Amino acid sequence: MSYLRFRFRHKQTIATILAERKEDYERVVGAIIRARREIEETIANDPLFLTTLEPYECDGKIVGRMCFASKLANVGPMAAVAGVIAQYAVEEASKHTSFVVVDNGGDIAMRTNKRLVVGVYPSDIGLVIEPCDEIVAVCTSSGKIGHSISFGFADAATVIGNDACIADAFATALGNSIKEDYGKKEVEDALEEFWKKAKRYVSGAIVVKDDIIGVVGNVPEIVRANICPDLITKG
Repeated sequence: MSYLRFRFRHKQTIATILAERKEDYERVVGAIIRARREIEETIANDPLFLTTLEPYECDGKIVGRMCFASKLANVGPMAAVAGVIAQYAVEEASKHTSFVVVDNGGDIAMRTNKRLVVGVYPSDIGLVIEPCDEIVAVCTSSGKIGHSISFGFADAATVIGNDACIADAFATALGNSIKEDYGKKEVEDALEEFWKKAKRYVSGAIVVKDDIIGVVGNVPEIVRANICPDLITKG
């Protein structure tokens, strides 16, 4: 069965959603709105949750996961905001379908019964995602594009795992570690250091910087991909 492609925008959330049925898309949208509502209520009651760049303590179905991820990756909880929304939406939709993809501004959670190629932007590489009953997360932080805070200079710091909330936080941490003057050896060293902390929680990671591609852990097959700009989720 083929799939449908939807674009959804709600406040700061801009997502591309792939689903086989419109009702699965509607389930994703409902989950996104519920997740955002909890995050917005937390920010209204505790503004530091929004601005801190350090690990943070909080409770809640959604924000609790963000704070847990922030402690694992040593970043602020908002580093996991796009990932947790995508993850929760796919978890909810997966109760009714074996195919759903949520790309929330480059932080992707999916459950797929089809072979997919996920582009790593901005680059010309893609990751081959095979059919899988588990949720697969592909989350990317960039020091070159996008609205998210990054203190690094990677074109793309991509983390692969089974939880987009955790992968998103670790992608931010990895991206922050890539400095402007880093060459191949420094990128490899940064990945090795990153992996010491991250390997218990994610599957693997990729750094793209200029013409350098560094890989650590277990990552999907890497292929060259012609990424169509019209398919990129962006605001």
